[in-house]
Amino acid sequence: MGIFSLVRLLTRFVKAADLVAFLVSAFLGYMASTFVPQGPWANYTFILVFYHIFLAWLLIDADHRTGVSMPIILAILTHLACLTIIITYGMGQDVIPFYRVLRFGVITLAIFERNWLFSGGKKKQELPVEAPINPVIAEATAEDQEAWLNHLATRSSLSRKPGMSIKDEYVEWLAARAKKRSASSSAGVPS
Repeated sequence: MGIFSLVRLLTRFVKAADLVAFLVSAFLGYMASTFVPQGPWANYTFILVFYHIFLAWLLIDADHRTGVSMPIILAILTHLACLTIIITYGMGQDVIPFYRVLRFGVITLAIFERNWLFSGGKKKQELPVEAPINPVIAEATAEDQEAWLNHLATRSSLSRKPGMSIKDEYVEWLAARAKKRSASSSAGVPS
């Protein structure tokens, strides 16, 4: 099983872009750790740079249809808690067997943090789009409402047109009532 077989296996479970970001962030973390003297600080530098670059990639690539699940203060506290875990893990380089390989596991914490930030289940709030108010409804009076309720009580339920909503029927009824009212008022006024 060669390297390419391993890469194909990994891309079944992880997006290829995430795998590339993982490798790039690991390389950049390694490069940053070479500027620090050997010892614990080089290890901390590697882990922190690696973690933050990969977390930045995950946040950029995240599904932003859902909103952030918590206020910004709690997001910062969550990140600080994750950093505490990472630094504590980094202190175990002399105790944890195969630490040089296992330190790449801090990426699971970055994935967890991204999921924690965006898994609120709330959709992003969208601005409500209000339908324009029909002028016939806007001009309706309390008498019109009373007459409409009397009309509904006395009419046959089969008299409504198929596919027409009650609101549409109400608008049609108000328009006919307004037309009838204007015709009777114009007929009653002497010219």
